Amino acid sequence: MSMQLLILVDNSASGDALRHEHGLSILIEGPDKRVLFDAGSSAETLLYNAQPLGVKLGGLDAAIISHGHTDHTGGLAAVAAGRPGLTIYGHPGLFNRRWRVQPGQPLKDVSCPHSLSKLSQTGAVFLPINAPEMLTNWLVLSGPVGGAHNDQESFVVRKGDQMVVDGFEDELFCLVRSDCGWLVITGCCHRGLKNTLRLAKFLAHNESIAAIIGGLHLRCASDEQLRETCTLLDTYGQPDLYVCHCTGQGASAHLKKRFGEKFHALSAGCRLAF
Repeated sequence: MSMQLLILVDNSASGDALRHEHGLSILIEGPDKRVLFDAGSSAETLLYNAQPLGVKLGGLDAAIISHGHTDHTGGLAAVAAGRPGLTIYGHPGLFNRRWRVQPGQPLKDVSCPHSLSKLSQTGAVFLPINAPEMLTNWLVLSGPVGGAHNDQESFVVRKGDQMVVDGFEDELFCLVRSDCGWLVITGCCHRGLKNTLRLAKFLAHNESIAAIIGGLHLRCASDEQLRETCTLLDTYGQPDLYVCHCTGQGASAHLKKRFGEKFHALSAGCRLAF
């Protein structure tokens, strides 16, 4: 079945008519639903870009949030306010407070800036995702991504009255069936591409993965980690790569050199058809 994807918010933009920010938002349009995957860092950029791109956010069927960082949740309240009764899918830990840890610097708050009660006041309905769930016959939410991982950056999260290392139990991705095959749509891939693809393959009943779309969180990856990533992609049949956001310029250059025409750099305004 035919799928259309539109990058609404990204770290870069494809034209002067669009704004960019460190964030991600992707519109997914299938045969029977229009779904927003993540909501960028700010309402200002998301709403601004929607106009020249011809997107009416009031017509959304649902919003899916990949994880609770502000660069994926900042515009969510504005989207909910413009679409009364909007269904929001995300992990129940989405609203926990989170910080980025950088040596020699104060903790940086990277939490979702909106509370569940605030979103509920707009009429939004939050549906917690604790396990894989099929929203339609072409869209599957992964639920939590298991497996050991080694994030290249450090984050902490508040759980109860403690601050602990963030294991990103709240992270999920989308699996979309298209005419070309299964598409894996990621927010940041904090749980690692290896864990993400293993779960995607399981949820796709071992069918092939045609493309990976979104942020791969490789901006701090070492040369060895990049080589391991390429080897991993080889084992999955070298799916097409449509990357943006937190993938990183160095990693993008490495992937482009390795995979050639299978590599595509995305930015706000890019439209994809599958």
